[in-house]
Amino acid sequence: MHGLQTAIARSRAVLRAATTEDVEKTIWGSPAGKKRLSKRLAAMLPAHKTYVEPFAGSAAVLFAKEPAPVEVINDADPEIAEAYKLLKKLTPADLARLKKLPWVGDEKTFKGLLDAKPNSDVERLHRFLYLTHFSYGKMRGRSFSPSVVGVEAKTIKRIEEFAPRLKKVKVYGGDYEKVVRKYDSKDTAFFLDPPYPGYNVDVGESDFDEERFFKLLTTLKGRFLITYGIRGKFPAMVKESDFWVKRIRTPRSIGSMRGVGGPSVLTQLLVANYEPTTKAIDDWLCAPDESEFDKPTKLIKGADPSDERYVLGIVLEPEVIDAQGDIYSADEIREAAHRFMEEFGGLGLMHRLRVNDEVKVLENFLAPTDFTLGDTPVRKGTWLLAVRVLGDELWEKVKSGELTGFSIGGSARRVPEAVPGNEPATAQADP
Repeated sequence: MHGLQTAIARSRAVLRAATTEDVEKTIWGSPAGKKRLSKRLAAMLPAHKTYVEPFAGSAAVLFAKEPAPVEVINDADPEIAEAYKLLKKLTPADLARLKKLPWVGDEKTFKGLLDAKPNSDVERLHRFLYLTHFSYGKMRGRSFSPSVVGVEAKTIKRIEEFAPRLKKVKVYGGDYEKVVRKYDSKDTAFFLDPPYPGYNVDVGESDFDEERFFKLLTTLKGRFLITYGIRGKFPAMVKESDFWVKRIRTPRSIGSMRGVGGPSVLTQLLVANYEPTTKAIDDWLCAPDESEFDKPTKLIKGADPSDERYVLGIVLEPEVIDAQGDIYSADEIREAAHRFMEEFGGLGLMHRLRVNDEVKVLENFLAPTDFTLGDTPVRKGTWLLAVRVLGDELWEKVKSGELTGFSIGGSARRVPEAVPGNEPATAQADP
């Protein structure tokens, strides 16, 4: 689509703005955490005496805001809740013991901790923090991230900096509604960052009851600020409500997202039952009305039979109408192909799980002329991508036909093209 070029340029501007701002991590990372937006979100909160963060994760907003008389965090993940409780009661002696434990990325240490049964609070906290930091995607899975071999974690420094902030914070574990009901009052401010349905089923989005969540919001006495995705049922619900809603585009760190691939920019909603008066949401965060697209293509297996696990595929073809009625110009495809190598350079499985360690990009090129590859005609300007599949399981999916092609996904704004001689009339003021 010709609107794709506009979307790409806009995404680049967002990413440039994001990279100029230093991001200070809290004690640990969290999938879809709000560390990049924490200061802006904290500034948007209304005046309050009680602060509640029912979906804490890394609690980035809590750490970014000024303390309130009563502060509460909760997480459905029992290990996260326990880690916060252990940090609250950490003594200088405990911290000294913690410093002596391993903090350098090492696969043997990682695997040893996976099934370890710690005997003390310090060992339990170390296990949680080490597995969180050095696991693939920082998601406490069973896969060690090879990119962190020999890297020393800054976790101890972050504990020293942030743990004192937790001393007076009440910590809970379990379902969010119980905590919300307990602390709801006219003097309460809630920051809610629940799972986003439709993005990653591995972190519980498919189990999140959007109707129950929306119903709870309509009964609250306190003020709330919510960050949410644009998929699922909730966006339609808030659109029909009286809530304040703003659409934003935010940079995200793919490496810290649990099992999530896709673009480096995420469109989200801000929802509140009050109208924020802060200037925390700058122009570069505001997103125009957009639609997501997913353009599938096909693999060309056997293009080079002598090269084991070599797979070639068409990514985009110029001037070909797709299933959504859109077309891509050769210039737009050229820019997208070049930016893929310059800025992204990664692949995801079904737009979710990053497979950079299982697939290596061998060739990324544009067809210089029309030609035929096997039985497949290739148009001039077509973007082709060749990869070597390293992972055995992934290769079996390719051979069996379960994986049939590449696809490019993203979001773009549709802009109607003006028809010559049929331009809309414009109002003009008298001089």
